[in-house]
Amino acid sequence: MAIYLITGSDARLVSVKLTDLTSQLIGDGDRNTMLLSHDLETLGADDRDQEIANAMIGAQTGSLFGGERVVVLRGIGEATVDQLKPLIAYLAQPLEDTQLVLTGSGKLAKSITDALKQAGATTINTSPPSRFNELSMWFQEQLTEAGLKVDSGALKMLIEWLGQDQARLPSIIEVLVSTYGTNKKLTVDEIEPFLGQEGSVMPWDLTDAIDLSNSPKAIAMLRRMIRSGESHPMQLMALLHNHYVKLLKLDGPEVRTASEAMTIIGAKSEFQGKKYLETYRRLGAANISAALQLLARADIDLRGGKDLEEELIMEILVARLSRMGGAPQHAKKGRRFTSRR
Repeated sequence: MAIYLITGSDARLVSVKLTDLTSQLIGDGDRNTMLLSHDLETLGADDRDQEIANAMIGAQTGSLFGGERVVVLRGIGEATVDQLKPLIAYLAQPLEDTQLVLTGSGKLAKSITDALKQAGATTINTSPPSRFNELSMWFQEQLTEAGLKVDSGALKMLIEWLGQDQARLPSIIEVLVSTYGTNKKLTVDEIEPFLGQEGSVMPWDLTDAIDLSNSPKAIAMLRRMIRSGESHPMQLMALLHNHYVKLLKLDGPEVRTASEAMTIIGAKSEFQGKKYLETYRRLGAANISAALQLLARADIDLRGGKDLEEELIMEILVARLSRMGGAPQHAKKGRRFTSRR
């Protein structure tokens, strides 16, 4: 008897892990007789009660052909606490011959998490980490599990190319294994033709490049965010506006420490406070105010003020914003600037 909960922020990675786990649990057995699969994600609220009941009946009923049974229930986060009562009851007395696999994203109800904990469930979180070193290890683990070997340059390229679209990694690994096998250590030149379009990136990849006056990188980040379909130009405008408004809030002699900056801009860590304070001191209030005026002008252009493609308008804006981060400018104490928006 084993109980598993697969969670994660990307449904594609959850699905890949579910496929791998069920294949592992079934092993050499007959999939048709061992596996019962139920999906709450595709059902309306009125149909979930019956689907959960059917799943638990299957979990409590031994296979007609003997041996173990694998029962899958997808999307438990879609159901209400009342609808999940049959699952909670089952977890209190699970059947010895049943392997139960659940999937769910987001925060689950306490009654569910408590029942899973008491039943000794194994939780598998498929969400990739955010820190580069940990993310590099996560990528390496996925490659190693598939028996694939890549050199350090190819690993770095994979991570940077996919960006926030790490859910594409399993399919890329599958293609690479099919093409090269598992005996050869692959290089950048060997993996690049199979990578497809670059994935999206994190918002701070764009704002960091702009703040450091790295126009080529900033425009490259912008294009990836737009072309991946993850960010519309108006969403990016809101992101940039919020970024500069936070910086402008630090205009004043009373802001001296990262802790003070963190409180003023509503950051979640002193690291963010320190980063914004250093950026403010490097740019200066005059540049930040000018940046907000550029944003206001670009907003008009995006709404039909200029007969240009939206992506080009954003590229011009990002290039102009990037030029402001060059020479440090010191704000005059006590003087405040306001945006015209």
